[in-house]
Amino acid sequence: MFQPHGTSPQLHWTCQRLLAAGLPCQVPEESPLWLPPDWEGYLAENCWLDLATDDSQALAARSEHCRQHGKQLVEICASWQPQGEVLGFMLLCGSSAPLSPAAVQWLDHCAPLAGAWLHCGPSGSARYTHHVMQALQHAWQLAWQQSPPTANPQLLDWEALMQQQWQIADKLLQLSQAYLRSHGIAPDTADSASVRQRFALPHASQTHFAANLALLIVLAMQQRDTLHDILQQVFAVLQPKQPPKAD
Repeated sequence: MFQPHGTSPQLHWTCQRLLAAGLPCQVPEESPLWLPPDWEGYLAENCWLDLATDDSQALAARSEHCRQHGKQLVEICASWQPQGEVLGFMLLCGSSAPLSPAAVQWLDHCAPLAGAWLHCGPSGSARYTHHVMQALQHAWQLAWQQSPPTANPQLLDWEALMQQQWQIADKLLQLSQAYLRSHGIAPDTADSASVRQRFALPHASQTHFAANLALLIVLAMQQRDTLHDILQQVFAVLQPKQPPKAD
């Protein structure tokens, strides 16, 4: 039995997917005393599927509350949209303990296909991974708006475009360094070859996908100066040539 708790739209959309698959999904007549009334998610067997969209500090407090009451917290993040009720959601999850059968069943039926979801690592890892995805999407949207396919490359302000991308990259670097430090991982001491090798493994074989992603971002940002020099040479070629001045 999956018992939704809260008022967020994603609860309704995901519950409809469960019901369409023939799985029981029903609001309980009375919530357990240990469960705070403002939480958003599902009770499933002995675990709490947390669908809240707040920050990591609030998530950590809920995780500790669940631990004190003998419950497993599974963090679940997604870009919640109403279309997901029919098509399924791109789900990211985080859990410090192995996922329970009920949690796997919920993820399989709320994702587009069974197994089409990503376990990112311990609690908090799904939030970090989701932030990275949002930053990359924002960078792509900026690039699209400023340089549509029909634009003349020589008339674009490439320096301004890249400045926007550098700003996003700097924020991603800070976010990744903070995430690694929060898990006791030194962000600047990783071996490039081993990081790339771990990240290339199938996600099911990675014990901490989010940490591997963060290390990869840190390593990539260490090459910024070299990349900047290369781009400056590209900009010089793309800039329109000025006609010679008349005598």
